[in-house]
Amino acid sequence: MATTPPLPPGSIPPPMYDPPRGPGWWSRNWKWFVPTLILVVVVLPLATCGGLFYVIMSSMKDSDVVRESFTRAKANPVLVERLGTPIEMGMLVSGSINVTPADGRADLVIPISGPKGKGRVNVLAVKAAGEWHYRVMRVTLEGGERVNLLTEAEQKQPHELDLPSESSPPEPSSN
Repeated sequence: MATTPPLPPGSIPPPMYDPPRGPGWWSRNWKWFVPTLILVVVVLPLATCGGLFYVIMSSMKDSDVVRESFTRAKANPVLVERLGTPIEMGMLVSGSINVTPADGRADLVIPISGPKGKGRVNVLAVKAAGEWHYRVMRVTLEGGERVNLLTEAEQKQPHELDLPSESSPPEPSSN
């Protein structure tokens, strides 16, 4: 029969029971894990979306079309009378703008406001040969009144520079 060998003098015998275990991982770490999880799942995606939104809005506000439209709106005496001064641009410019160095198309709605009221500038412009040609630049005020911001020359200008829309059928060929 096998017996355990005797212990050397001065050694501590092994325990006869399992020592009690401390608290588990979750009990020790939940105080930092939960806030980190909330940060990763909620705050970072919201911050990313907000940053992307800010970049898009800033780039639209910095476009030539928006700057020109807003400059004309601030200088228009009818708008100064109806909205008061200063006239300010709203935060949410909506619409679309597609630009290359030589050509482009813009269809935008720019909110504006002054101490006496609000309105929105509707702009439709086409860029050809590096120059913007405005087709529509009109402010619609809260009461429904409309103020045209196009110059007389722009109003009389033919629309041969309009880009064909992607949904319009091709021109029939004359053979």
